[in-house]
Amino acid sequence: MNEEDKKNIIQDLNLRIGSDINDLSNASEIENQLVVRRDQLQSSLNLANNLVPTKLSSALKKAEKNSTQINNLKNKSVTLKSRIESFLEKTEPLRDGLNKRFTAINKLEQTLIYLKSFEKIDDISRQMKQCNDDEQLVLCYGELKELCNQYKDGHRGVYVREYTHYWHNILKDKLTKHYEDVLKLLKWPITTADNSPPPKEVLVKFSNLTRYLFLIEEPEGLHTNSISELAEEQDPCLPVKILLRPLKKRFTFHFTGSRQTARIDRPEWFLTQTLAWIKDHQGFIKNNVQPVVDKLQLKNVKTVDEFNAGLISLAAERLHTVLGLYHTQRKKGELVDVDAAFAHAVDETLGFHREFVTVTGKDGNNVLSVLTKAETFVRWLAVEKKYALAKMDETLDNDQWCEPVASGVTSAVGTVLWVPRGADWFITLLKTIEDRYAVLPQPGHRLQFLEMQLELVEEWRVRLTQLLSAAAESLGVDSLLATDAAPLALTAVVNAAHHTRTVLLQWAHSLHYLQLHYYRRQFQHFTQQQHREESIKSSSSSEDDDINANGLRLSSYVFSEGESDEAMSLKEVEERAKTLALNAVSRRNSLVTDISKFELVAPLANLSVTEPLWNPAVDGSASGAEEAGVFSEAPTLLAHLRDAGLAAIIDHILFEFRASLRDYKKQKWHAWMMVEEMALSVSASLCRPLSALLARVAAAHQRLAPPLARRMRAALAHHVDQYIFEEVVLQNWFNTGGTVQFTHDVKRNLVPAFTLPYKVSSQMIQLPRLLESCKLLNMDYDDARRLRASLSKQPNLAVENLSTHGIRHVQPNEALQILSQRTDLNESSSPSSVMELF
Repeated sequence: MNEEDKKNIIQDLNLRIGSDINDLSNASEIENQLVVRRDQLQSSLNLANNLVPTKLSSALKKAEKNSTQINNLKNKSVTLKSRIESFLEKTEPLRDGLNKRFTAINKLEQTLIYLKSFEKIDDISRQMKQCNDDEQLVLCYGELKELCNQYKDGHRGVYVREYTHYWHNILKDKLTKHYEDVLKLLKWPITTADNSPPPKEVLVKFSNLTRYLFLIEEPEGLHTNSISELAEEQDPCLPVKILLRPLKKRFTFHFTGSRQTARIDRPEWFLTQTLAWIKDHQGFIKNNVQPVVDKLQLKNVKTVDEFNAGLISLAAERLHTVLGLYHTQRKKGELVDVDAAFAHAVDETLGFHREFVTVTGKDGNNVLSVLTKAETFVRWLAVEKKYALAKMDETLDNDQWCEPVASGVTSAVGTVLWVPRGADWFITLLKTIEDRYAVLPQPGHRLQFLEMQLELVEEWRVRLTQLLSAAAESLGVDSLLATDAAPLALTAVVNAAHHTRTVLLQWAHSLHYLQLHYYRRQFQHFTQQQHREESIKSSSSSEDDDINANGLRLSSYVFSEGESDEAMSLKEVEERAKTLALNAVSRRNSLVTDISKFELVAPLANLSVTEPLWNPAVDGSASGAEEAGVFSEAPTLLAHLRDAGLAAIIDHILFEFRASLRDYKKQKWHAWMMVEEMALSVSASLCRPLSALLARVAAAHQRLAPPLARRMRAALAHHVDQYIFEEVVLQNWFNTGGTVQFTHDVKRNLVPAFTLPYKVSSQMIQLPRLLESCKLLNMDYDDARRLRASLSKQPNLAVENLSTHGIRHVQPNEALQILSQRTDLNESSSPSSVMELF
């Protein structure tokens, strides 16, 4: 018994017994039924049963009868086979003779059909010679085309193709003449000055002739497509060719040769005229020619696109000639500034492409293919870089580059101006270059432009570094308070580096630069794979064992991000880069949507629009390089330049502050007179240094970008905290009056000086060491004695004991020294004797 039968029996028993295992009332009944069934089966198999012999005898009789019938059928089949074989033997000579006769007859019939086909071709040709009706001629020519499609091989195929080609030329010349006569009545080419609609009968005749011209098109394979070097599409259909003829004549007449309109330094003339022709004629083509195509059900014919492509090919060929003439004119010296003329031609070409896309809604790459030819493209890159560097030098040589302006068109109204004019110009320059090369269809060309952008960013950084060094060397005592160019140049360099870096990081997450980033990575994998395959092919000729330790062929190259190990083509590389870029933008948009659900605190609203709302990764780290994307290490280098400029400003402010703090450090804090708290004021020796510090910080804060100003304040607070702590707190004894005065100086003067204009909940506490020093100096007598005793007797628990009092920035030995320098805790000792202990 198989498993399926067992499962069926078990399932049947479960259904009959029920779900309650304790209820076995049905078990006896099931047992009885099974016993009865068993007895019936045994009785049916028992030979001694009375019913068995009767059934067996009837079954045996039926079996014998069937066997007899089978034997009879076998005998009849053998007899029939022998008769058939003898009949075939007798009739074999007759059959062979008949087959030969039928074969001969079939050959004669095929020959007759073959000769009649020639007769039919001649008859159609004879009818066409005697016919003068265009409709009938076109119908006859249609029959020839059908025969041409039917007979493709042998002499008959050549014969009918020659006849078809012959009559195609005749009909084309005849219908073309009629078509040109109708075009004259339509006043073709159309001009914007003449807006009168053509007569209806002329349009009907034009439509009929257009239909005839489509019908007499030669079959595929009968004619050769002449594709020009600059054209990417096949030749247009016959009606469009005829429609383009007068425009080609006008184009050749006006924009070639020695006419004034053919000046090579004015490419906008023929580009503008080409675009005007497209605007004037594409409506007529769409309304009067394309409907004929639709009626004829010619699915692959787009007359408007073919007409536009024909005009663009004229402009592309002329542009290619003009750009080539620039190179020869450089040698002849006929043009004053060849590079300026070349740049002008490129701008006009890109403008023509953008306007063409706007007018037609489709992208035509014929003109762009002229710019991407090897020699022209290399020159384009060189001219772009040349003018960019020249403009960069011109801008930075002008003192007005430091002046703050709004950060481009995206600046919010009322935003504090801090972006230098030169930085805003440089970003505009990069954006302009991007707009020019973003329309190029090949990502490889866009990558080359990106490399040029990176070179410009590096040149910009080098020039800013030079300006930073010159500005730092020219700093004087009151430079930050003055209005001359030196301090303005210093802060302008810092702001320029910060603004450039911020914009580059923002651009790195745009779709354009993400696609280039992923394409460059995928292309690097692609080239590595090609080199690997070439090396394996070269080595396989001399070595047969190309299997590595894991048993895998060296030719199986696996990409780093889960790419398949199959070889990828350049087209697949480009498509994969697009997919990865779109996925990255989608992920970023989803993150921005999630962030927008949370309520933004007030400080974020005060940020400049050019500052990202997230903190970039640490400069120089792997995550920072990934954050920079396609710009690689450029943001990191700009960050180093920005930090160097901030460090120069901070060092300058600290130098003057430390120099003017000598009197404050030498005050006799151990013998200070006790003054009521309401009558306290800032120490006289601290007033001048602090006011000078605040004036310089305010001046720098006003000129720097908001995030840089906050960083400067935080850094200054750290250095001032460290300096006063080491030079004043740790070097002096303090009595009660000195403690009160120092605490007032710190909490009421120094701390507010370094507090940001607005409060941030996560803002770091400024001057932590000075505040904790004030806490130690103002601690109750008993608590101070106990803390000092624990610090001296239990040094291993010093950090824990200080933490319980909220002191985390002052080291235990420093805290012990501060407590020991309180005069109230050392009344029996003189200041000089206690200082000897340290």
